[in-house]
Amino acid sequence: MDRLLQLCSNETGYGKQEVEAIIGCFLDKISQELSEGHTVDLGACFGVFSVKLHTGTLQEGSPRTPKDSRYRVIFRENNGLRQRLKL
Repeated sequence: MDRLLQLCSNETGYGKQEVEAIIGCFLDKISQELSEGHTVDLGACFGVFSVKLHTGTLQEGSPRTPKDSRYRVIFRENNGLRQRLKL
């Protein structure tokens, strides 16, 4: 993360500590939105974070112990990021 902070600081002209505070606030808000069950769309050039409920059910007669249901964060990249990652 230190390299990312330095790159953002150099490009924007803000100090490293200011950039760290802004990015920290941004990530906190994303976490807050996801904890409330909302979807976070970061634009056409990146992707979408969403929350999905995974149930812990198993088929009848399975020897495995069922796990509790829980929420998971899912990331789906958009076309802009997908195009950048192609080699």
